[in-house]
Amino acid sequence: MQKFWERVITLLGSPSVVELAAMLNVKRSTLSSWIHNDRRPPMDVLLNLTAQTGLSLEKLEYGFDWEPSEDEEAAENHSPRFKAIMQMVSSLNHEEQDIIYRMLSYMKKKN
Repeated sequence: MQKFWERVITLLGSPSVVELAAMLNVKRSTLSSWIHNDRRPPMDVLLNLTAQTGLSLEKLEYGFDWEPSEDEEAAENHSPRFKAIMQMVSSLNHEEQDIIYRMLSYMKKKN
């Protein structure tokens, strides 16, 4: 299975780190660190990636063979709640988004 950043680079046409950093509006050194340490970017960068690739966060994270569980499919039916959450998250600064991302990642792993 491809790693997250391998999948992103493939989906975006194999840009260089410099080109990808420019596409994502982040510093090259920051992006290199994320790639090297297999770390996920803050939510605003993830949302930018979903817009550029046309894929959901789940497909970016888990790949094309990922299929949502019944619980996850049911959650998609609550789109007003999801939209409200996404609006709240998008209003946070980078550090706050990083905290939310880490919290959600921890909760996902715990379940």
